Amino acid sequence: MRSIFRLVIVLFVCSTVSLKAQEQDSTKFSPHHFNRIQLDPELSLFTAIGDNFLKDAYDLKTGTGLNASFYLNKNWYIGTRFLNINTQITRPENIGDIKKTNIFTFGVHGAYVYEFTERLYLDLIAGIGSTGYYHDSKFGTNFRDSATSIWGGPKISYRINNFFGIFLGSEFRKDFMNIEVSEQLDDYFGNANLLSIRAGVRFITH
Repeated sequence: MRSIFRLVIVLFVCSTVSLKAQEQDSTKFSPHHFNRIQLDPELSLFTAIGDNFLKDAYDLKTGTGLNASFYLNKNWYIGTRFLNINTQITRPENIGDIKKTNIFTFGVHGAYVYEFTERLYLDLIAGIGSTGYYHDSKFGTNFRDSATSIWGGPKISYRINNFFGIFLGSEFRKDFMNIEVSEQLDDYFGNANLLSIRAGVRFITH
């Protein structure tokens, strides 16, 4: 939560500086949609939900990510996403004495954009990707579990000027794990559900 709070403070300061600079800039605010590329570095705060290994054995820390998107027209864009989730293991006995896990996701997404004003937008996003759970065990061995991830959620963005903006959003994500376990443990190890709060900055090119 501290990381998200710090990010909000940084975004506020950046917004104030950019707005003051904009007041001194004679260039008219003129957003362009078509053929626009945007880059969204972000921080995310995750929590696991449901009855599964991720909820019982892990404390999810701050995630860092980067989204690169291309507008098909005024209201639709597609793109790619990279995300890293840091974790702390709280109950290693539930997951075979693993001492450390890093979660990496790479995928694609699409979004519909609703324009409230020329500066304020709502992005409705859905995506799918491949996820790797990279483990270090207490015995000194490294191994990897894989999953197919789907996610979706809203994101509110504000255009400060022609080339810079900020955003805040939430997301639900489900990981379908590729782990072979007994039928009795399939629900516990077969999937993981996550909720997150996302915040970051948006860089726009024309």
